[in-house]
Amino acid sequence: MRNAGSVDLAAARALRLQPRSPAHALSYRPDIDGLRAVAVMAVLVFHAFPRLMPGGFAGVDVFFVISGYLITAIIDRKCADGSFSFATFYARRILRIFPSLITVVLATFLIAWFVLPVGEMEALGSNIIGAIAFAENLMLHAQIVGYFDPGAERLPLLHLWSLGIEEQYYIVWPAAFVLVSRWRSQKAAIVAALAAGSLVVCLATPAKEAAWAFYAPTTRGWELLAGSFLAVWLRQQAGLRIGPATAGLLSSLGVAGLLVAFFGFSSASPWPGVRTLVPVLSAMALIATSGTPAHRVLAQPALVLTGLISYPLYLWHYPLIAFTKLHFGGAAPIWALLAVLGASIVLAWLTYRAIEFPIRFGAAKPTWRVSSLLAALAALIPVGVVATSTRGLPIRFAPEIRAFMLSGSETWMHWRRGRCLLLLQPASEFGADCAGQGRRPLLLIWGDSYGAALYPGLLHVSAERGYDVAQYTASACPPLIGYTLDARPFCKSINDDVAQRIGRLRPDVVILDSTWGHDETVLRQGLLRTVAVLRASGITRIVLMGPPPGWQGAGLSNNVRDYFRQSGTVLPERTFFRSNDEWTRGRDALFRELTRELGIAYISVRDVFCNAEGCLSRIGPGAAQLTAFDPGHLTIPGAIFLVRETIDDLLGPLRQRPP
Repeated sequence: MRNAGSVDLAAARALRLQPRSPAHALSYRPDIDGLRAVAVMAVLVFHAFPRLMPGGFAGVDVFFVISGYLITAIIDRKCADGSFSFATFYARRILRIFPSLITVVLATFLIAWFVLPVGEMEALGSNIIGAIAFAENLMLHAQIVGYFDPGAERLPLLHLWSLGIEEQYYIVWPAAFVLVSRWRSQKAAIVAALAAGSLVVCLATPAKEAAWAFYAPTTRGWELLAGSFLAVWLRQQAGLRIGPATAGLLSSLGVAGLLVAFFGFSSASPWPGVRTLVPVLSAMALIATSGTPAHRVLAQPALVLTGLISYPLYLWHYPLIAFTKLHFGGAAPIWALLAVLGASIVLAWLTYRAIEFPIRFGAAKPTWRVSSLLAALAALIPVGVVATSTRGLPIRFAPEIRAFMLSGSETWMHWRRGRCLLLLQPASEFGADCAGQGRRPLLLIWGDSYGAALYPGLLHVSAERGYDVAQYTASACPPLIGYTLDARPFCKSINDDVAQRIGRLRPDVVILDSTWGHDETVLRQGLLRTVAVLRASGITRIVLMGPPPGWQGAGLSNNVRDYFRQSGTVLPERTFFRSNDEWTRGRDALFRELTRELGIAYISVRDVFCNAEGCLSRIGPGAAQLTAFDPGHLTIPGAIFLVRETIDDLLGPLRQRPP
């Protein structure tokens, strides 16, 4: 998201609109900067206090309309007088976008060097590459990271997906518009048709591709094209005068629409979709009119100033919020978040005045300024590449603990993500190989990512014990029939599908494995339904795997780092340092009771890893391997250790040893 077409506040004050000036006038409109301010503040509040403004993310959609309107108005005017130049257009975009972007990306990396665990640093490296290529939206989709995902807020540059959408639009749109301009009288109709086409693609995108609809330029383009249409249509209607009554009605509807979007919608609302028309049409109504009480409010100096710095403000706020939440372990206190928002405003103003404005309007030749910015942006590419290729730059840490700094990718690359561990996908995306190799006995894992973490251990031991493994797991979806979760809309249908697959495969053992961090009532009811379905399918051996040892904060790797900083020694092999053992013991007792009532087998993972001295944090030769890489997911060595210790209990009456 950015603020194309802004001017300096002093220049803005020097410009004056005539009363009831037509909305298509070329003079500077402070109310549009005020609308920017409203949009960016909605986004900031949503990211800091989502319950206060659950639909604040719609501010991005308002920005899309504003950007489409302003840029197209500029191109249209220059095409009309024959002065449009692609070189000049892109040079101005570079001077507008690059200074603040380079500053914030570099600052984010420097802060991350000191505070981010290796997993988050590895992800940041990918995000830096995506940001520099203006393809963060496409990269996030390829990584199957949803904007509203639990944990997505730990990505400091997640918000740059919107910048990717805009820049992709600006790469294609100028050339397309020059072509459209050949049909002068039909320009508005053509742009409207393009916008309608993109909207149809958006609305026709099936629910299983919701993530693609959120990130794709083809399904988002209609929002920018809505602003583009408005710019062209208003220019074609040069003699149109919108009366005070009509303008007042439209602006009132626009204000009401924004309030509905910001306070009436939430992350549970399908987005983009029909609801997205509300902020888009509201922004169009406010841009198409002027001279009303709403516009006089938007033109107030405080809002205009905020609008002028809205681009760097948008860039700064999200990394600072992400780092703050990381520092406080997720739930940052209100005072800290308010301080972050204040710091974001200060940094945005300083960035605008000390960096962006001097570079945009400096005395140096534009070619020199543009080439310097291109070189500076290109210089960030190796930063992202190294952070990713080294799995989070473990060189930042002391040699004694460097090997324990796990990013997670060295583990989850064995989980068959996107194939047998579904992320934001429906059950139809399960791969054929998830059913195993057709051998017997067959052990089938049904669960969430904790179940996926068990799979490499079961696979490793299968060669020794002569069984086959099937894996049907889905992120954040416990194996509970009827379970629903807004952030994972396919949980219920996935579990229903897995139950049907189990009925066809008839595995010898079904292993239920999950984080098990759900409400007790949900667990009791869900397990009762699940066990009933399995028994109806003829499954006689059902095993519930209890939760593994849990670790507070960012996880075990982070705890190793902090323990070393405090003591100068490596975290003990057995420890209760930042352990969640009290919670795990409580869950253990609950599951012993539940499984006894249901008549199914229970394996206490806690009993395998923990005793009175603590829980195993390190295993293997020289205790050189961590048992988990985050707050609870087992590493490959951890999963192998667990399976070796429990395989006889898993197989039960089926257990067999090699000859």
